[in-house]
Amino acid sequence: MGSERVHEALLVQYLLGNLSEPEEVQVEDRAFADSDYLGALESVEADLIDSYVRGGLSQSERRAFERRFLTSPSRWSKVEFARALARVASESRESEQPAGSTIVHFIRGWNPALRFAAGLAALICLAGPSWLAFQNATLRSRIAVLQEQRRQLEIREQGIRRQLGEEQTRAGALAQRQEPQSTGAAALVASLILLPGISRAQMQVEQLVLPPSAQIARIEVQLEARDDYRQFRVELRTRRGEEVLTRSNLPRHRTISGYAVSFDVPTSALPAGEYELALKGVANPQALADIGYYYFGVRKQ
Repeated sequence: MGSERVHEALLVQYLLGNLSEPEEVQVEDRAFADSDYLGALESVEADLIDSYVRGGLSQSERRAFERRFLTSPSRWSKVEFARALARVASESRESEQPAGSTIVHFIRGWNPALRFAAGLAALICLAGPSWLAFQNATLRSRIAVLQEQRRQLEIREQGIRRQLGEEQTRAGALAQRQEPQSTGAAALVASLILLPGISRAQMQVEQLVLPPSAQIARIEVQLEARDDYRQFRVELRTRRGEEVLTRSNLPRHRTISGYAVSFDVPTSALPAGEYELALKGVANPQALADIGYYYFGVRKQ
């Protein structure tokens, strides 16, 4: 008998999260291997839930129970079920007054299956609002996570735009320092960065500004995490569908904000106007996956 009490006390401490990690592992391994031990664990869990619902736990045990149990949806539903069951039992006892004795005797006259169905219906009516409240809380939590992800994307977009502005400023300063008479000087490179989710929308058109001395336009396409391919293919055409160039087997490279694909285009192939860039992922030599379409305009100074 004494060992059984120690056994139950150990299981209570396990359920409240008061055991060390090796002790928890020992309890879980034994419950996995011994069906009788697992049954004892489930019985102690049911008693612990009932004590919590009826206010039979100490303040420290109650805090430990809430910290351990109320974070799991399955265990939370068990607690709500026990609370609803206790409420039904309490209301049943209150109804056993002389004024309601006729109804009680009437219900007691039902067969066991009908009484079970009535009890189950009462539990559903009582537990339903609590379950809906839990679902609403879960939904609000997911919305908060999505809003935080959106905020992080906006911060990332601002950082990329700031990087683009600094790049264009450096390119402009280089153009001012370059001497037109110097034939050995490197050709000026104009840069354009296309952002996912922004440049892919036709309503948002980026502008590539080409100074008179620019000979090369470097176009960089920022990738999203889902654009996970080793090689890429770009197809550049005018908005009227006229093909300008195609680049295949382009690798991705790491940037400050993630990964990107970049390629160079002679400025002579880019008259002023609007363009469409199709980005495709190369899954294998015979399979191309459409990633998105980017839109930008070319303006010459």
